[in-house]
Amino acid sequence: MSGGTINIAGLTPVDDPSYRYKMPKIMGKVEGRGNGIKTVLVNVVDVAQSLNRAPDEVTKFFGCDLGSQTTYAVESERAVVNGSHNNNDLQQLMHIYIEKFVLCKNCRLPETLYKIKSGIIVQNCLACGAKEPCDSGHKLCAFILAQHKKKKIEAAAINKKDKKADKEKNSSL
Repeated sequence: MSGGTINIAGLTPVDDPSYRYKMPKIMGKVEGRGNGIKTVLVNVVDVAQSLNRAPDEVTKFFGCDLGSQTTYAVESERAVVNGSHNNNDLQQLMHIYIEKFVLCKNCRLPETLYKIKSGIIVQNCLACGAKEPCDSGHKLCAFILAQHKKKKIEAAAINKKDKKADKEKNSSL
């Protein structure tokens, strides 16, 4: 398997050799056979990191676009997509993901972060300051919103726990 880094690009390639936004090529390893065949995304953590996205989101995108079930284990950093998929197909899908969810619609640079307001995912570009909504018709949007809600609930639980601990600490003084 040929690794190496490539320019972060959507559906239109970026041929600039001194382009500063790089990512590793996505690499899949097919395991099992017959009904249990699956593709393990070997370097999904590195790819997601270079795109400033969560590895479980990138994994889920492959599942949405391939119509396959996916699993991502945070502890082992293991991403699995059911079915047999070759590296070229995975890389093509990666470009689609970058086009839809990473690149700024205005300046085309991969410097976006999500802001979620009343169930709408907006990409804020750190390079040009543009604020553009994501394609809310894509199945991945439901996953992003669910993850955001889950993180919000976890943060609230931690905050509540901290306040309770502070209250107990202050009452013992």
